[in-house]
Amino acid sequence: MRVGVDSGKCFSRAYPIRMTRRDAARSPRTVRWRITAILACAVVAASIVTGVIAAVRPVDSRPVTIAQQDPETGGTAVLASIPFTEAWSRISQADTPFVVTVAGDSTGNAPGEWVDRAFHTLAAEKERPLVIHFWNEETHKYDLVSRANSDAEGAPIVVWNGSASGKTAAYSLKHIDLLVPEQPDAVIINHGLNNVRNPDSAAPQIQAFVRAVDERWEETIGYAVILENPRFDRWKEPFEDVVSNVTDWAQPLSNVLLINVYEAYLDSENLDQLLFDDRLHPNTAGSQFTAQVVLTAIQDAS
Repeated sequence: MRVGVDSGKCFSRAYPIRMTRRDAARSPRTVRWRITAILACAVVAASIVTGVIAAVRPVDSRPVTIAQQDPETGGTAVLASIPFTEAWSRISQADTPFVVTVAGDSTGNAPGEWVDRAFHTLAAEKERPLVIHFWNEETHKYDLVSRANSDAEGAPIVVWNGSASGKTAAYSLKHIDLLVPEQPDAVIINHGLNNVRNPDSAAPQIQAFVRAVDERWEETIGYAVILENPRFDRWKEPFEDVVSNVTDWAQPLSNVLLINVYEAYLDSENLDQLLFDDRLHPNTAGSQFTAQVVLTAIQDAS
């Protein structure tokens, strides 16, 4: 809804408060009256805008879980979600579909990469059917569906894998209506590798996406944020700044699970065997490694 005020009744556009030759010919009292009237109209218009905005924005009565400093504007960003572990515990309700949305990049957008591997492993452990929807960044919609454990009993684990090659969380936000087509139990955000041109943009973009999802449904969604695998190309140092930026934002949030894939890679004795020759994208072994780190972090937190 657009809120506007017809300012033409008081002054045309931004009416300048200045004395014209015509004003000079008038008495000082007349000039003072005109200036006072203009200022009064400006105050009235501002009051109308404030009043209308207050009327169309209902007070958010949802319980506040945590307040965190907005890294982009310096204001207060409130996340009203429940703790990730509380939301994830619903996976034990085998008679109800468990829905997960993944917003990420090329490290997990394709079959065989970490998202696919992690949830195949999880579905096998839980002995539940699995349905994974893969996002197509060319058509900006889901068009590939992978199924597994179809003979297993219980409701399926449903994954909307919105990972898109070369994208940041700003892209996920832009396409949120299609990328998050139903209320998820959990949202896993795997962005950052593509924020290296502007490292300080990573956390604000992720926060904006989380807030947008949070505003669509009641506070029943759990959020996890992944610090992605390191990169060793010419963007190595900028990506380190991305990791710091996201960490500084997410770490104080008690209801957001921070999964440190970045450190897990650096601590691995087989680091050289986890990435392709581009020194950026996980290879087959790296995809399996990332999947295991994510699942272990979720299990340890639960």
